[in-house]
Amino acid sequence: MQSKIKNNHYLSQRVMSATPDELISYIYDVAIAGCGNNDSIKAGNAVRELMKSLNFEYKEVALTFYNVYRYINSNIIKGNFSHAREVLVDLKTTWDKAMKT
Repeated sequence: MQSKIKNNHYLSQRVMSATPDELISYIYDVAIAGCGNNDSIKAGNAVRELMKSLNFEYKEVALTFYNVYRYINSNIIKGNFSHAREVLVDLKTTWDKAMKT
């Protein structure tokens, strides 16, 4: 139990000190893990957070991602976790590469 408390404290500190870009990466991790565990609640909540994070000042790009996230969420609802996870992994890989440049 003590280890779990320490891990939660570490996670809290990690999240609280993260940049907005890092937070998006963490949300991808949660969505991917949720799909890997066939956890529709965890995966769906994470995908909805990604939807909420979109900046609609850049309407065309935001709408494209919004539609991709809707597609992923639809797959999660249908129980097609492996496909949703595959798409999320691709998006996260691209996100992480983009944030390094």
